[in-house]
Amino acid sequence: MDIEKNDVDLSKLFLWNKEVEIRDDNGSVVKVVWMRLVGDADLNRARVISLRESAKMRESLKTESSDEYIAYIAPLKFTSKENIIAGIKLLNMSDYMDEARTNIIIKFPVEPDSDASLEDQEKYQKAIDDFPFRWEKDLEKEIKKIDKREGTRLEGMDEEALKKEYVDRLINYICITTMNDTFHSYCTFYGTYEDSKFRRRAFRSYDDYSNISSKIKKILEDAYKEVEIPVIELKK
Repeated sequence: MDIEKNDVDLSKLFLWNKEVEIRDDNGSVVKVVWMRLVGDADLNRARVISLRESAKMRESLKTESSDEYIAYIAPLKFTSKENIIAGIKLLNMSDYMDEARTNIIIKFPVEPDSDASLEDQEKYQKAIDDFPFRWEKDLEKEIKKIDKREGTRLEGMDEEALKKEYVDRLINYICITTMNDTFHSYCTFYGTYEDSKFRRRAFRSYDDYSNISSKIKKILEDAYKEVEIPVIELKK
């Protein structure tokens, strides 16, 4: 958790487009494109497509003859109880973190009056500076407590129940990843243009975009992330 109460860069909130240089292995610029945040219509298209892809992945993971089932689900029959528990805990970690954040109650330092002494102002600033470290320390402590509680719960479950929970969690994790990756990929496709006036899209179709090299795709998708409005900045 990073809090900069006295130094928030508001300019970060208004970066909605940028020029992107694509370089070869020698560092020479071989292509320049322009990137901008996509509008609501394209966002909705990306969302619909990503949900469809997630649903297809979920169906494949539940079909025993599919490559996805063979790769991700079938090996479970050879997995020990200890490793299944470890896998469930790993897949649940984001839930543990959400619960821990909800449980933690740390009062934010109270700003002293305008006529407070210099020493009191110094103490307040130190409390502000130390706040993220206190929060992270308490968060880590709470996560360990939740992890221990869940370990006890899982140890008390029979093998079939453990396997079911693992499969349910794994499928959900893979589908969430599929949905997020697809959504971001389509947003990048919709948001990349040949010109600085954003009139000509850089790719005629999503197939054209998906067939470019993984290196260039990473450059473009990383660039799109930079023009997305950071939620954490807005919350400040």
